[in-house]
Amino acid sequence: MIEMIENLIYSFIFVIVALVLAFKEKLGIEKEILFVSILALIQLFILGYVLTYIFSLGMAFAYLLMLIMIFVASHIVNKEVKLPNKKRLFFCLFLTYLTTAIVSLLILIFSNIVPYEPRYVIPLMGMVIGNSMNTVHLTLNKIIDIVKSNRDELWGYLSLGATEFQALKPFIKNAINSAIIPQMNRTKSVGIIFIPGAMTGMLLSGADPIYAAEIQIVIMWMILSGAVISGLLICYLMYKELVKL
Repeated sequence: MIEMIENLIYSFIFVIVALVLAFKEKLGIEKEILFVSILALIQLFILGYVLTYIFSLGMAFAYLLMLIMIFVASHIVNKEVKLPNKKRLFFCLFLTYLTTAIVSLLILIFSNIVPYEPRYVIPLMGMVIGNSMNTVHLTLNKIIDIVKSNRDELWGYLSLGATEFQALKPFIKNAINSAIIPQMNRTKSVGIIFIPGAMTGMLLSGADPIYAAEIQIVIMWMILSGAVISGLLICYLMYKELVKL
């Protein structure tokens, strides 16, 4: 415990450096830097203690935690995305994240890539849900902007006899392509420009580098797949609402 406190004190130097530079350059974000740093400290310690407890309770509680993650992710995006039918949007978001998580979990389970235990399943599903949340948010924001900017083109497709989904499909393609660019860039540059977090954590804990690379590959592919699934699914579920914009 004492060693951990000492490590945290020394690592706080990173925050101090950021604070000093922000103050010197008069960026006006010193309070925000300090606040988010302390908030991260509190949240991660709470998470650590919660996970320690949950890991001992079995998979039923792991599933409960995943449902809470999905609910929170749905609430966050539902609050931020400017669509009128909030109830339908929340339901579609929840269904999108749930489906993406189930597909990813089934692949992991039946392939025996990782042990079917809470300490493996919870972090991996957290990655899937978190990255899917970002992709869905970007996708919805992008397609809303495109539809509003190209309303005449959309109605032109409809007047020529296209269904609502057919008329919206070019916009869906554009939105998803833009939304998955960050994940595509991370996937392309992994191992060359940076070592991702999961692999870094495993290496720091003494894991074999080849095994760490194997797990990281699985994670990157899983997240990329989840991004595509969630981006497409939310558009399929919400296309009637998007056409009305």
